[in-house]
Amino acid sequence: MPKTKQQQIQTVLIDFYKNPVAKVSLEVGFSIAAILFFAIFAIRPTLQTMSELIKEIEDKRILDEQLSQKIASLSTAQSQYQLFSEQFYLLDEALPKTAQINRSLQMIEKMASDNNLVIQSITTSSVPEELAEAEAAAASRQILTFNVDVVGDYLNIRQFIEDLMDSRRMMIVDQVSFSMGSSRYQKNLSAVVRINLPYYQNAN
Repeated sequence: MPKTKQQQIQTVLIDFYKNPVAKVSLEVGFSIAAILFFAIFAIRPTLQTMSELIKEIEDKRILDEQLSQKIASLSTAQSQYQLFSEQFYLLDEALPKTAQINRSLQMIEKMASDNNLVIQSITTSSVPEELAEAEAAAASRQILTFNVDVVGDYLNIRQFIEDLMDSRRMMIVDQVSFSMGSSRYQKNLSAVVRINLPYYQNAN
């Protein structure tokens, strides 16, 4: 009975594997596979260490770039500080570290006098203590409010308010109340101007 094609192939393979050359080839193949298998497990920790070192180097490179940028920013800030340092006293004048009640009242009185206004009264909701100058890191922003009652011409009152708002010392005018005199011959207006003066005070 003739053999089928599959049987013929099986016979050829059996004859081939009986050959010593084939046996050697198989042994060499298994040896190479075993060497590769163990080599991978032996090299793997080294590869992991190399990968971690590469990542660490990259992180340090990024950190170095960030530090360089910060150093450049600090250098720019320092040059700007030196450029405007002589004008920093204007900040202290605008927003002082104490209430400076006497100086503030003197400024208000002078502005009223310069505009031919008569101050009827000045009232305040509180009288803070003139403590030592507050350190910026341990100070809180406060507001001292004055109600100034003045009498005079409308244009002079308006100029007085503009002078207050243009003052180096920060003065915030948030309300003005006008009223006429009780006498029909009274030509001047009476105005109550509410002035807020911010300043810094030591935090308790």
